[in-house]
Amino acid sequence: MNEDDIAPRDDAERAGPRADAEAAGSRDGAELTASRDDAEGAASRDAAEGAAPHDDAERTALRAAARAFADERRQLLHDQREHRRDALVDQAVGVVMARSACGSAEAVAQLAAIAERSRRPLADVAADVVAEASGRSAEPAERSDTLRLRPEVAGLDRATDGDDLARVLVAEALGFSHPTGAAIGLLDDDGTVAVVGSHGFPARGIRRWRRIPPAVDCLINRALRAGRPVWTDAGTGDAPPPLGEPAGADRAQTRVAVPVRFGRALIGAVELAWPPNAELDQQARRQAEAVVLSVGPSLLRTLGPEGSAASVASAASAASAASAASSAGSSAADDSPWQDLLDLMEQPALVVSEDPAAPDDVRRFRVIARNQHAAELVSPVATDGTLAEAAPWLLAEDLPERLIAVLHTGAPYRLRVQTGPLGVDSLTAVRVGAGTVIVVCHRASLDPIAADGTLERLARFGTWRWDVDSDRVAWSAEALGIVDAPGLGDSAGIDRPPYTVHPDDTEAERRFVKTLTVERRPAEAEFRILHYDGEPTRVRVAAEPVGGEEDAAESGAVSGAVVGVVQDVTEWRRAETGLEVARVQLAAQRSRADAERQLASALQQAVVPSAARNQPPRSGVQIAARYRPASASAGVGGDWYSVFPLRDDKMLLAIGDVAGHGLPAASAMADLHHGLRGMALAETRPGRLLTLLNELVETMPQFTIASACALLWDPATRRLTWGNAGHPAPLRIRAGVATPLYDAVGPMLGADPYAEYEDCEADVASGDVLLLYTDGLVERRRVGDDETIAHLLHQTRYPDADLDHYADRILDSARSDTDDDVCVLAVRFE
Repeated sequence: MNEDDIAPRDDAERAGPRADAEAAGSRDGAELTASRDDAEGAASRDAAEGAAPHDDAERTALRAAARAFADERRQLLHDQREHRRDALVDQAVGVVMARSACGSAEAVAQLAAIAERSRRPLADVAADVVAEASGRSAEPAERSDTLRLRPEVAGLDRATDGDDLARVLVAEALGFSHPTGAAIGLLDDDGTVAVVGSHGFPARGIRRWRRIPPAVDCLINRALRAGRPVWTDAGTGDAPPPLGEPAGADRAQTRVAVPVRFGRALIGAVELAWPPNAELDQQARRQAEAVVLSVGPSLLRTLGPEGSAASVASAASAASAASAASSAGSSAADDSPWQDLLDLMEQPALVVSEDPAAPDDVRRFRVIARNQHAAELVSPVATDGTLAEAAPWLLAEDLPERLIAVLHTGAPYRLRVQTGPLGVDSLTAVRVGAGTVIVVCHRASLDPIAADGTLERLARFGTWRWDVDSDRVAWSAEALGIVDAPGLGDSAGIDRPPYTVHPDDTEAERRFVKTLTVERRPAEAEFRILHYDGEPTRVRVAAEPVGGEEDAAESGAVSGAVVGVVQDVTEWRRAETGLEVARVQLAAQRSRADAERQLASALQQAVVPSAARNQPPRSGVQIAARYRPASASAGVGGDWYSVFPLRDDKMLLAIGDVAGHGLPAASAMADLHHGLRGMALAETRPGRLLTLLNELVETMPQFTIASACALLWDPATRRLTWGNAGHPAPLRIRAGVATPLYDAVGPMLGADPYAEYEDCEADVASGDVLLLYTDGLVERRRVGDDETIAHLLHQTRYPDADLDHYADRILDSARSDTDDDVCVLAVRFE
């Protein structure tokens, strides 16, 4: 919206021409401000000399300028209305020419004849013809009556004087209720009411009632005192006599007196009369009141700037200023020359004036005038009229400094503000006089239709309404986009579905429609819509019947309307399908993993028992073995050990660790275990056995890397021969000292396909203990190998007499925290 958004209230519905009128008003306001610069200087000089800041001459000049501005705007808006009416008539002439195959003159004659027969303005007839041609249904009766509330449609702005205005009220604007008379009273400065126009009332009586004192009990004075419409009919006990009739006249008539306002100023009242037998329902009474409420601007236009216009303006200005001023207000606030200008503004506006005693104290600025739109922005309980009490929100943020700057420099200023529930998002401040500023408030506005469309797009759904009686469905733009038919929109609805249902889903759609129309219950359905050039769209529809229940129950026929929503659920269903597939695959994968885990565990238990069940039947050697599996979350590991006898009382000891977990590691562990046993039947040298195992690892289908250590014990020579392929060095415990056997450690199996492993030998004394283990016994996070090996050497230096207890103690004292499986093999030589 433009910054200087000023337009008459009675032309608020004309959004198009308002912009031009507002621009004109802004230019006129700027010229008015410029032309008043000299007056400001003069006022300042007078103030310095002790003269009053606003004398009668200045006030008269300001009023004249405001009236001139209003007259120019009225003429501009009148020309714009006439131009729009001519354009509407031209469209209607074109419609008649197309339908009747006639010329333009004959089409104009047909429209004029229709207007004359119906006693309606030609513009109204043209509007109906154009609306019918555009496909919109005829307006209902209440809508047609509502149109009469607009003065330019009802003919109020064509009245030439007060009597003519009363006649137009009775014959045209209120013709739907058939009143018998109307009288228009104007409130004067002394509180009396001057009857300035009448129609249908006795002329002699009206002449006697031309001026009604405030003390006279009549319907107009009652309405003015109450500030609202006052009705009276045959049932009213203390009804006053009709206007212009003697005290004993018939009081059984249905009458109403409605106060007339211009802006927020009370300027008079209108009394209407109907026959004694007239029956007016509440809707007709409300419409009659609404029509009279629009008389204020028309009354001022009709009387014009001459004659009674001065008294009208005086009454309006006095009433407005008195309402805005506080009980302790100044004399300038009692008769503000800016009130007429503010009442012409569409936006909330108010005039503030500085306090001469404290010109730079914004808190002491006084609100000297405001229009009706600013009523809710100004506190009604203010005691002194200052900004601090009347409009404290104007003191927020940097507004006070901006108002001071506007007063000092004269440059207009626009500022965005946050006023919460007041609904104002920006202000425009313009200096219009010495120490006086007009503040125009711009409200934040949101088109409800645009807001609904935005919400539909955000929620990805569309709305539709089905008129069952006419069998037409009105679809929102978002709904038509969902069904891929954006070009079929029509405000009156369409009589066929804008989509084609998949053959497999027609039954679901039929049940949906039956539930809504026959059973009249809310329903939901989901079906697919076919497209010519793509895959089907899956939509979900939900609807509920509204209205028509009584008619349907009485006649047994389907009636009323159905409102519903449509939503594109294609992506949702596709995501659900993908999620279901993933869920099935995950379940299958878990099942396979459980089976593999069980198989690997069984395989490992078969190859590597938790205790040494295969101790050789040899004398002179004690053996204890332990296996501790990893946790279930880590999976089955690849640690293994083996003890089996050879020829000549020799014995082969082996331990190893395959990298990884699960079935692959268990399978590789079994291959190494059984391969070593087979190779030991032909070759007993440990180094050579490890070389052959390395070649075996290279032939495995999956990449495998492992560590291993093989030892050969010969009791005849009491020599121990071993080879090491990247495995932790075995420990020899003798006389309370644990010593690692580090000699000739080769690469891990699978790391180098051409690796050759050497043999190392050592003597074994009686009572020596040999300890073999896997890295799961000593590995710790963020701790070095030297520290963990030192701890192990300390814990193992004194073997127990019971070797099984010794193996258990080693496992219990381990500090490993890697959640890996562990093998321990202890051998005592006697």
